[in-house]
Amino acid sequence: MINTVDNLQKKMFIALSLVTLTIFYLFKMEINLDIQIYLLFFFVSAIGLPHGFFDFSIGKIIFNKYIKTWALCFIIIYLLIAILYFISWIIIPGISLIIFLFLATYHFGFEDHNYLNKKGAEYLNINIFVKGSIIVFTPILFYFDEVNHLFTILTGSSFIGIEFNNIQKSCFIILSSFHIFFEKNKNKLHKIEGILCFFNFILLPPILSFILYFCFMHSIRHFIESIYISNLRPKNFTTKGFLILIVTCSLIFSFFSVTFISSTYAISINDTIIKYIFIILACLTLPHMIFNMWPYENE
Repeated sequence: MINTVDNLQKKMFIALSLVTLTIFYLFKMEINLDIQIYLLFFFVSAIGLPHGFFDFSIGKIIFNKYIKTWALCFIIIYLLIAILYFISWIIIPGISLIIFLFLATYHFGFEDHNYLNKKGAEYLNINIFVKGSIIVFTPILFYFDEVNHLFTILTGSSFIGIEFNNIQKSCFIILSSFHIFFEKNKNKLHKIEGILCFFNFILLPPILSFILYFCFMHSIRHFIESIYISNLRPKNFTTKGFLILIVTCSLIFSFFSVTFISSTYAISINDTIIKYIFIILACLTLPHMIFNMWPYENE
């Protein structure tokens, strides 16, 4: 069952990537920035943010052995970590952004390297850092102006660009492709998915390539592991019922949060969505990463 679901996810990602690349380069249909931002809001709210709901089940496994009020303990710790990081975004946004980029590098690399192998997970492996670096820094390398615009919205400050010439970019492409193609213990479908993901970051606008990776690869893989490997679905829910609940809650929360922030602070909807999506992701990534790396075992 797990292999069937895993292959379905990979084929879906490959199909979505090919369709998106075809729209851009065969039909030459550009998607303007406003539409990209609305797509970012919808897909991250419907798929990206909900994948963190399984952390609650991890908290139960970890804390229920030691304390009856495990839910309160987990929520306090989780929110405290997120709130402290949010405060750092207010006080030192530039440094907080850099910290987030390196956290994301490790988290994405760790999840991809240890996919479907959590019991034998490796925490320090060069592949983790290489994988994560490809995911996080490829858009910065090839679309610095666009990414810098997003960073400016998030921090209020513009970053000085570092120019990379075509030779340097070509070397980066060759080395990254070599790593993906010749990585051990990964099947052909996994490598095709990986190389398409890499070229999405090179060929597509950063927001679209991020949506494809974060929602349709990273998040859906987490759903697969949480449901079929770690068995983190609450026992009083069916899989379908739980997914409907968390997606609905996430969409409602995101809609009202963006509406409230935009109207209260007189910020444009587009800038509010960028701030909401990426700062919320940054603040949730740290506790999410900590609990998902915790050496727990479900019964």
